[in-house]
Amino acid sequence: MRFRRGTAAILAVGALGALGTSAIAGEGHGPSKGKANDTHANYTPFSKFTPLAASDPCSGAPSGRAAKPFLIPAGYEQQVVAEEGDPGLNVNSDNWDMSTQNEFGKDAGRYIYRTHENRSGQASQVSLTDLKTGQSKILAERADWEAFDGIVWTPWGTILAAEEVITASIKDPQVPQAKAGLVYEFFIDPTDPSRLDPSREPITPGDGTTDTVKDGIRARPALGSKSHEGMRFDERGNLYGIAESRGRTTAGVAGAIFRFVPDRKGDLSQGQLQAFDSPNGQDGEGRWIALDRTLVQVDADREAEDRGANEYMRPEDVETGQSTGRDKNNKGNTLYVALTEGDDEGVLAIDLSSGERPFAYDYVGKQAGNASEAQGFDAPDNLALDRKGNLVIAEDPPVNPIGADYFVAEPPRGNGKGRKGSKRHRPALTVQRFASLKDCVGEPSGPYFALKGTEKFARDNPDPAVAAVVDDETLFAHRQHAGQTSKNDQLVAISPQDGESDDDDDDDDDDRRDDKDDRRDDKGDRKDDKDDKDDRKG
Repeated sequence: MRFRRGTAAILAVGALGALGTSAIAGEGHGPSKGKANDTHANYTPFSKFTPLAASDPCSGAPSGRAAKPFLIPAGYEQQVVAEEGDPGLNVNSDNWDMSTQNEFGKDAGRYIYRTHENRSGQASQVSLTDLKTGQSKILAERADWEAFDGIVWTPWGTILAAEEVITASIKDPQVPQAKAGLVYEFFIDPTDPSRLDPSREPITPGDGTTDTVKDGIRARPALGSKSHEGMRFDERGNLYGIAESRGRTTAGVAGAIFRFVPDRKGDLSQGQLQAFDSPNGQDGEGRWIALDRTLVQVDADREAEDRGANEYMRPEDVETGQSTGRDKNNKGNTLYVALTEGDDEGVLAIDLSSGERPFAYDYVGKQAGNASEAQGFDAPDNLALDRKGNLVIAEDPPVNPIGADYFVAEPPRGNGKGRKGSKRHRPALTVQRFASLKDCVGEPSGPYFALKGTEKFARDNPDPAVAAVVDDETLFAHRQHAGQTSKNDQLVAISPQDGESDDDDDDDDDDRRDDKDDRRDDKGDRKDDKDDKDDRKG
């Protein structure tokens, strides 16, 4: 992400009021069998949409619910769901960045939460929109929060939001040792996910903060002080992230890829932060290097560099199959990392299925042989998986001579061969343009596929246009840093038109086929593992 538009600083206190709901989140319990709830979305190129031939030529888009901010394929429709300036928001509800929903619980999918990437003294916040009532509100805001970017729903029903700053201009007084950005945990009310529940917040001695007040928000310095962006969990409850910096050209930073292993599952107060390292400094089989627990709370990116971790050029978002999408690679144990700059610009995939022997390989980009700037693919940023394992990739080019786009990368299939005869570790089959932002001052950000069950809330939305478009196959998208024709950032729902989407019977059939394919792939992967083991012995 990048900040394009300055705004005068107006500081406000956090808002904890409710929207008059009675939702119940599954406190203390993640999705069944440790897996995330799936989306119904299937955005397979050519099968489900005809790719756009080119980006939009900066045609611009107005504000308001009638705006159509994206150029999209035939057979799809779009609708503005919420925008900057809506009732319930304030002047700091600007720079709409990444999104999540309440991913499990009684009213799972009713709310969509977002971060606001405000800088230059403008307070950051987390806000939300109730898809049932159409109302938006501020969940929390603080004067010392800067450039909130990444956001994720945790396996125990809280929200993490993270600052994307290399050097903090306004330090958190309760974490004075931190030089850079921090992650904050928001303890969501299990009876009303539109508000915080301070009673859920534990005060843990030795967590790196001096915070002794239960307000439902807690800094998590054990996750590292760094320029955070994307965050995702694996099925074991480990948390992955990055430091968005130019590691290969800037001294004192690594632009590293991180894993956090909590000392106690479901407790982020203490644990071991690690950084990815491999012999060639880029990909191949590697390891997770343990970082000093005290130093990471000061400057985790510098500590990663000092320990010899791999250095990258502006890693940004990360994705796993533990949110609303499904991962079809590496037994569902892949970490996808967007690399926005450098020779390796694209998406790096890291196979996590071998535990302490992670294997990194090029998945999308010039090095993978399936996308390049010459083909119109530039500066990959945010990521999201659909239920077929298709990876949506948002562009964030430094300048937009034409509209910035969402691309879709289809996972490999068939009997192709990867390393040592394995069919694993292959690049995406194809990478195709799905949508293009018409606002060339703005940026497409925060792609997120709607959770199954979203439609039952959206159909009660008082805006009939929203009720007609938002469903369980929706791709939520942000028009961030808006500036061409309108300066209002917007939350946009993109969905297949009626008659184009899969019905429930088709979904059930697809799920059965997916399960069968997964079992076949698992069998093949076990054989591949045995072959690799035999090769190492030989």
